[in-house]
Amino acid sequence: MRFSEKIKNLKVEPGSVCVVWIGQAGFLLKTAGGKTIVIDPYLTDYVYKLFREEEGLAFKRLSVPLFEPDEIEPDYLLISHEHGDHLDMEALPFFLGNGKTQCYANRVCIEEAEKAGIKTDGIHCIEKNKSYDLGEFKLKTLDCDHGELSPEALGLLLDFGFTKVYYSGDTSYSLARLQGAVALRPEVALLPINGAFGNLDAKEAAQFAADLHARVCIPHHFWTFPKHLGNPIEALDTFPEYAPDCRLDMVTPGDICIY
Repeated sequence: MRFSEKIKNLKVEPGSVCVVWIGQAGFLLKTAGGKTIVIDPYLTDYVYKLFREEEGLAFKRLSVPLFEPDEIEPDYLLISHEHGDHLDMEALPFFLGNGKTQCYANRVCIEEAEKAGIKTDGIHCIEKNKSYDLGEFKLKTLDCDHGELSPEALGLLLDFGFTKVYYSGDTSYSLARLQGAVALRPEVALLPINGAFGNLDAKEAAQFAADLHARVCIPHHFWTFPKHLGNPIEALDTFPEYAPDCRLDMVTPGDICIY
């Protein structure tokens, strides 16, 4: 069964939320009410095309996308920042043009999309340290530290009432900048582990998961490109030491996780 059909047919029990890693730094969530939320989907080879003249094969996609951009019409599309592996300019027009998906992104993302010739009327502009009521969940936008690579990058927290899912976005381990997330104590943390390009490495992800008092962590942002870094075995080694109370869910893209 294709992943898109599996998600369409999936029934989520009340008091639970489905979380699926869709590769790279992307996630899909489904609620008991049947709403689907997609965060930072990277579904094409857009980054390779951006950098192949200067980087060659360094950013060639190594994995097959879990689904095509026109296969799933999420209710919500959330974008944390403007980098091509998070704001996929080749996939974005499909989401904006399907007549269903509501997109939420910051000012920089909207400006970059406009530069790419994409009509952005369907994108809701969100600001840091705000709360947005989206029906079955509240979206809270948080500070993170992606350095000079993306000063306006956002962390995203989805509060479903019974549990909170925290998507750190791309961030380094700058705890002073991450206190907003720490104060909210999310049960589920989705953290990068590649340790390059302004991101946490596996040890820092474990330390941050402990700071968050997270019950579960899904690591991501590794093995998509040759020049990417990140080794999941380091997460398996460091979480028991630095975050013994946080369960590490090491998943394959497409695995259905219910929290």
